[in-house]
Amino acid sequence: MVCVLAVLAYGVLWWFFSDEDEPTHTTPVFLTDYSKAEKGTCVKFAGAGEDDLGLTVIDCKGERAALKVGTVLASTNGECPRGDYKVLRDTRHNAALCLLPNAEQGDCFEFDTEDLQRSVVSKFDCAAPRVNVQVVGIAEESCPAEAELGVPYEEMTLCLRRVR
Repeated sequence: MVCVLAVLAYGVLWWFFSDEDEPTHTTPVFLTDYSKAEKGTCVKFAGAGEDDLGLTVIDCKGERAALKVGTVLASTNGECPRGDYKVLRDTRHNAALCLLPNAEQGDCFEFDTEDLQRSVVSKFDCAAPRVNVQVVGIAEESCPAEAELGVPYEEMTLCLRRVR
């Protein structure tokens, strides 16, 4: 009973002293119902691996924010739009997420460019030994000449060059 009262008191004090102008996702939010995800938010797996149920919504500007929600599907049978998405299906809530790398020009990643669906997608400093691709551009259609491969998505093409 004392613990419940302490948590309740903390919540009331936090609400009373919090500033309403703060952004909504300043702290990570645990997401177990994929139908509640929002397009454009960045996520990371809640546990050590990608087989864990549940994602944490994180700030897209964070250095380890490697995956972004491209599309939220209203059914586990739904199809992602054009693109090489990593698909996560939530059978409990009959929803699915189409995830893509959270990338800007110059970002470096480790992921399997041949099979993004099965690949663990990790963002690193470009000097890290695990990095295998670097983003050389984000194009509406085709990639510039320095790109070795283009990974298409509904609204853009991710232009990459191999690093190692």
